[in-house]
Amino acid sequence: MFERFTEQARRAIFFGRHEASRRLSKRIETEHLLLGLLRDDKRGVSQLPESDVIAIRQRVEQGASERELGGVSVDLPLSDECKLVLRLGTKEADALQHKTIDTPHLLLGMLRVEECTAAKLLREFGMDYGQYREALRAGSLEEPRIDRISERPIERTPPWSEAPSPAAAPALELNIRALENLLDTTVAYLHAYSISYGEQRLKRKDWTRKEAFGHLIDWAMAHQQWLARALTESKVTVSGYPDEAEVAIQGYADFPWWETVDLWVMLNWLLVHVIRRIPEAKLNVPCRIGMADPISLAELVTVYVQHCEDIVGQVLAHL
Repeated sequence: MFERFTEQARRAIFFGRHEASRRLSKRIETEHLLLGLLRDDKRGVSQLPESDVIAIRQRVEQGASERELGGVSVDLPLSDECKLVLRLGTKEADALQHKTIDTPHLLLGMLRVEECTAAKLLREFGMDYGQYREALRAGSLEEPRIDRISERPIERTPPWSEAPSPAAAPALELNIRALENLLDTTVAYLHAYSISYGEQRLKRKDWTRKEAFGHLIDWAMAHQQWLARALTESKVTVSGYPDEAEVAIQGYADFPWWETVDLWVMLNWLLVHVIRRIPEAKLNVPCRIGMADPISLAELVTVYVQHCEDIVGQVLAHL
């Protein structure tokens, strides 16, 4: 569905879901999508002065007090009005003979859903569908700056942005959601930090933040192999978990920060996909890691997610 969407449009949808989740909403409404559009887009709202952008955000946020804000959920569907906005945005791009669907097209689609909350707010602050469409058609809106040919994985809409297929083993669903939530939280927070952030050291580990993600890459690659073996063999026996000393040996400190984070994100997208396919009959496959007593495959998945949460938590919490 999102193949034609620009990086900016996908980010707007992602941050719309993030805003909806923080407000404990059961679905992504048009006002949440509008917040996503306003978050860091300077093209789609270029007709509005900065003071109006701030005022719109404040108006939307009046609907939820700070005590109602919660954690990020990965299971929020788009409301019917939001789905209509995306469909109409696609039609606007087609009508204007634009190859990609960008944030201005989403705003046009939003304005066409005249009774939705977002459209009413936009009209109240002076945005007119006809004038805005003509400005877009004439090319008078600021063009987005193209920094690279393809999107970075951390900036893409995650594969679970639409309703995912249920896990083959329902007992793994909580771990899957936790891992998806961790990836979403990482993307939502780390996109705003500079490269120098990755060079800062943790307090609990003798690693930089970049090296911490390097360690998690080692864990992700090891667990991908172990899960594959568990799906084809009756038991899994390995020498041990990835050695923390390998972080220095592999030189993660000298590897680019964003590429390190992107690689970890992509590896875990794959792991989420694999874990969803583990059948109920395989949950009790014994896995012996090093000299410790064997644990079940289900327990191995739990340990993996908890370890990722611990390390990423240290990175995000400046520990």
